[in-house]
Amino acid sequence: MSLNDKAMLVYLNISFWTARKYDKRVSQEIERQYNADEAGRYNKVLIAKEHLANIRKIISSARNFHYENTLPWDDHGGRLLPTTNYFDYISGINKFQDEFERETSNFLQVYPSLKQTAHLRLNTLFEEEDYPDVETLKTKFAFTNQIIPVPDADDFRVDLNSDEVDSIRDSIEQRIQDSTEAGYNDLWKRLFKVVGNMSERLKDPENKFKNSLVCNNVEDLCELLPKLNITHDPELNTAVDEIRSRLTMNDPQTLRDNSIIRNKTAIEAQKILNKMRPYQIAA
Repeated sequence: MSLNDKAMLVYLNISFWTARKYDKRVSQEIERQYNADEAGRYNKVLIAKEHLANIRKIISSARNFHYENTLPWDDHGGRLLPTTNYFDYISGINKFQDEFERETSNFLQVYPSLKQTAHLRLNTLFEEEDYPDVETLKTKFAFTNQIIPVPDADDFRVDLNSDEVDSIRDSIEQRIQDSTEAGYNDLWKRLFKVVGNMSERLKDPENKFKNSLVCNNVEDLCELLPKLNITHDPELNTAVDEIRSRLTMNDPQTLRDNSIIRNKTAIEAQKILNKMRPYQIAA
């Protein structure tokens, strides 16, 4: 199967109002006060940051989810989404979009009162023109998710001479090959990171660790990676099965309470790490 039969390209774009405004006048006054030149930029906080905290948190979580559930493709924001992970990805990203739109709506409803509070808080720094009206403000919040097919060199047709067409087709094929390899390396890098972290945290009995060390980082990755394995690499699947069977059989509290099990698990993690070392990609 060609790559465009196994995956698609996904672009996630999120924008929001930062509620910050550069104040040229104050910046110049500070420079005059300290006899400085091009010393910095003073940015006013138009709305107290806690009122946008939930929206910022949702954006951060959505972007993390997007990157975790896709593979590298290009430098322009496109990510490769395997068809095997399509429904899980869409379900997850739609939840983030619903949360984003709900929190944005809540913010817009209280925006007029927040603006009045800002007038008191900023005092003489308050300027009416810094604050867009509600309808304009709505346009500054956007959450879009675009999915398009992966380019296929065999389907490339254009009215150019044969040499130029062959050159472009070769370029597309090379890009697909490079991106497939980058995705393959990315999966091994993810595995090496979580197993390495588990080995590092468990081998010293004095080290404390969160439940996420096992419950989220390792177990979740073992669940996700087979869906992203577009090359159907058997070594990757074997490594995932080995990690799942040897490193996730004990819950975090057992690892904390039982030093023998903890030490054994640390040794197993190091053994797996050593086996995966040939696949490690330098960061």
